[in-house]
Amino acid sequence: MLRFTLLLCLAWALQSLRRHSESASTTAFSNTFTTLDGCKCKDECFAKLGTQWKCDTCKTEGSCGTWSVTGRWGYCDYSTSTVRSFVDRSYSSKMSYYWSNIIANRTRFPSYPLLSNILSSVRTSFDNYRPEMPPRREKMIHSVGSVCKIKVAIGKQSPYTGLLAPGTHSGLLRMGGAVDPADGITPGLGFKFPRSGVHDGDYVGLYSLVQGTQWNFFGKNQSTHITPAEGVTAVLAKKFEDASNCPYHVGLSDFAQYSQSGRESNPPKFPFKLFLVANSNLKTGRGALSIDGVHAELDAIATGTTLYSMFACRTAKGDELSPTETLEESCGNPMFLAHIVTASECTTSYYGDKSFQFRHQRIEEDWLLEPGYMSMPGYSANVACGKRVDARGAPPKCGEGDMLNSDA
Repeated sequence: MLRFTLLLCLAWALQSLRRHSESASTTAFSNTFTTLDGCKCKDECFAKLGTQWKCDTCKTEGSCGTWSVTGRWGYCDYSTSTVRSFVDRSYSSKMSYYWSNIIANRTRFPSYPLLSNILSSVRTSFDNYRPEMPPRREKMIHSVGSVCKIKVAIGKQSPYTGLLAPGTHSGLLRMGGAVDPADGITPGLGFKFPRSGVHDGDYVGLYSLVQGTQWNFFGKNQSTHITPAEGVTAVLAKKFEDASNCPYHVGLSDFAQYSQSGRESNPPKFPFKLFLVANSNLKTGRGALSIDGVHAELDAIATGTTLYSMFACRTAKGDELSPTETLEESCGNPMFLAHIVTASECTTSYYGDKSFQFRHQRIEEDWLLEPGYMSMPGYSANVACGKRVDARGAPPKCGEGDMLNSDA
């Protein structure tokens, strides 16, 4: 009887230990920020005048960091090593973490920030591998969105790797207008596919930077390439040149480098661009012609609905100056990959608007792996990007090349 009691107590203790371990493992990551040179931050990471608002920095503790008249400082480190405990988790565990945060508060962010568009670092959008944005950061564009779980079942015909390889991939999609709507919305998309043991696979889609003139979110197709901006929106686009000399295109090579299980493909195989054809049976703008009216309609979309059909554009289509019109006009040598299908309800989310991070990839990284994507018959990246570009010509990342001597 005593032996049985001891065994029972031991089993209870082991079970309690396991519960404690599992509870501890649900902690996402430390919110203590550090710098690229290993210093501990004593204030928040955000862009400052000393870097011309190009990089996020923080004041550092003790004698660590770079000296300046306002105190020691350093460039904030947003690498995977700073959130290793989160990165090492399974993709399903990461999905659960994101979704629980998304549905915790379904109210939307109250405004579209304007000043922060100028006084923020766009490099953070490209180089933050943490699952969330720094606390002081606000979304420059697409400040309000609806988030859904999605399934993407890519067929056996796909020659690509990673999250573009054949198989069913689970992810999250955020749908939102680029700017505060006046006469309509400028729809855009953010995709996140958590991966086991490695950083998430993200990419973004857009159709234009032109102010919206219609209220149907699905009235426009989407692409990973858009045409260079003109007029007022060109000022905003110019800000993105702090990170890439061709901010109108985003890369796909990282998305194709790792599968959802974390298996690496080296080198990755990826298309020239992705083209997303909107489901013509879906429409918004039938109710209130406002941002809340559109998101109410998005949030009413049923689980199992096809939102977009995803095509790989294996080559450029002419000069690519109309990259988001029809599939026939805008996608060279198209290959159907999959339907993008909702796997849950869609919902506005304060976390989705305030914290949820969708990392962009510099197109220059794709060009280094596939130089042929810069020039094809009838196509030149110089024309499509609106300026002379080079695969090795991207602006330096924060902290590279001793960029600044002072953060004063």
